[in-house]
Amino acid sequence: MNEFHWPPSVWIALSVREKALVISGIDIRIAEEKKQQKEAERKARAKAHK
Repeated sequence: MNEFHWPPSVWIALSVREKALVISGIDIRIAEEKKQQKEAERKARAKAHK
């Protein structure tokens, strides 16, 4: 909610489907960030071994 700058009243007003959509979008973003972090760590390790 903070990233969207929504007050709690807006979240409460969302339907269950809308909340599910927001939550799934957050889950996808977190998964992508983890993937990018692992890739960066892998590249850093590969660079350190050269």
